[in-house]
Amino acid sequence: MNGNEHYPPLPARLVSHSVSQLAQLRAQRALEPLLGLRVTTAGRVVNIRAHSQVVFLDLFENSAVFQVMLTPDAAAGIRRGDIVLVEGELAKTMRGDYAVRASRIQVLAPIRRQIPQPSPLSEETRMRDRVLALMLDPEVRRGVLTRARVIEETRKFLWNRGFIEIPTPVLQPIYGGASAKPFTTRVEAIDEEWYLRISPELYLKRYIIAGFSRVFEIGPQFRNEDVDPTHNPEFYSLEAYQAYADYFDMMDLLEELVEHLALRVSGSTTVMYGGQQIKLSRSWRRITLDEALREYAGLDVGSLRDDEIKYLLSERGVKLPVYNRGLAIVKLFEKLVEHQLVQPTIVYDYPEESTPLCRPHRSKQGYVERFEAFVAGFEIANSYTELNDPDLQRKFFEREQQLLPKEEAHPLDWDFIRCMELGMPPTGGIGVGLDRLAMLLANVRSIRHVIPFPIVKSKELYNKHKQQILMSEVGNHAEGM
Repeated sequence: MNGNEHYPPLPARLVSHSVSQLAQLRAQRALEPLLGLRVTTAGRVVNIRAHSQVVFLDLFENSAVFQVMLTPDAAAGIRRGDIVLVEGELAKTMRGDYAVRASRIQVLAPIRRQIPQPSPLSEETRMRDRVLALMLDPEVRRGVLTRARVIEETRKFLWNRGFIEIPTPVLQPIYGGASAKPFTTRVEAIDEEWYLRISPELYLKRYIIAGFSRVFEIGPQFRNEDVDPTHNPEFYSLEAYQAYADYFDMMDLLEELVEHLALRVSGSTTVMYGGQQIKLSRSWRRITLDEALREYAGLDVGSLRDDEIKYLLSERGVKLPVYNRGLAIVKLFEKLVEHQLVQPTIVYDYPEESTPLCRPHRSKQGYVERFEAFVAGFEIANSYTELNDPDLQRKFFEREQQLLPKEEAHPLDWDFIRCMELGMPPTGGIGVGLDRLAMLLANVRSIRHVIPFPIVKSKELYNKHKQQILMSEVGNHAEGM
């Protein structure tokens, strides 16, 4: 045996009309003039409907379906799940629908593992057998395709506004741009420990310093942290930076972007999420963090003593490595307020200690010019008027190392500070969670339903698959005895 018995020679040209093209022509009512046209198409058999004189196959490709009709003899041996090539004429069925009347059918790739009959897949199957879920589960496919459209339309939006996308390193000698635990690796060629980036921020700011006035990057970030409905250790984000702008300009940019995405991806600025109608059109509510705590949690944090804040944190099971009033206020906001922000809301003016990368507030002592945006009870964006003073940047880096655990604190990046000494213009910057926006526009409650291959524990699946292979080999050996 040479291994090719199941795969006959392929024709010179596989497909003249894809399943997607045929389905689109049918939707446009444009197939009638093409009746009798000889076509070649290919796809996966997802349904077989047998009648006494004719068999119908539904071919699937790229979320589209088109049917093929052939004789029972020609359909013999074709199984649900096979990938087939079909040649024949476009014809009309007795019910007035369209189909390819097959004169020839060839199995291009036979199915070797049984596909479940149409029924809801279990959550475990959706996560662990991801290709099967993408093949059979419309919600998973819709989530992944929505995410792809969000990424595509975000790029178009920014390029049309004068931004240019320039890649930044994924492997970095010093991780930075956020407070997060990194993934660590080793570069053997130089015998050094490096990190998968947690953010492209400090490299995009280097472009601003070098004279690129509007830059962005869309790509994966890596944080060795939570796996839950809104977190995955590998996720896609947008980061954009604009010289001679501030956080108010970024508020406007974000509102325009989300409205654009809603229209382009969902067809409306009003979407349903979790049974609630959410309006994504401009203009969003804007409220300071102190006002939000007062309105949604009944807390006037300006009048609270430190011991009162500590008690509130303890009562709700929130722990800080080292107590700091500013960080504690942000933790109270995250615990008490975030989940209540269903309609798009921009919360701005954060305590100074909340980030080492943000410019001190122009008029409020102890605050920075930062905002976060929330929709459906979760954060979708984080933005600053960027700090551009190298001396203050060094001081803030040093302060954060005292406030957070070593693996989470922003490291002191001397090379970045050295770059800042060349002069960095006033800049507005923003980071947007594109996976979370895709969740919102696809109306799914878990980030794992929009990420094509989310992180799941794989040991159990590996052992199960290995056991199946061993059992199969034992069975084949027994048959050959």
